[in-house]
Amino acid sequence: MDLCEVVCPTCFETFEVAGPVIEESDFPVEYDYDCNICCRPMLIVFECSYEGDEVMASARGLGD
Repeated sequence: MDLCEVVCPTCFETFEVAGPVIEESDFPVEYDYDCNICCRPMLIVFECSYEGDEVMASARGLGD
């Protein structure tokens, strides 16, 4: 399990979330998540790198 940095789209603070296991997931993977700092809801999208060896994450607001 990899830790991925995410920037909250509401408060713009950075925090880490645990990403899915590469061998066990079909990418992209989307999770509803509440910010660890401001508790606002967001959608985190996990994607696998082109080489298939790293998980990357990005976040967006639920209304975006």
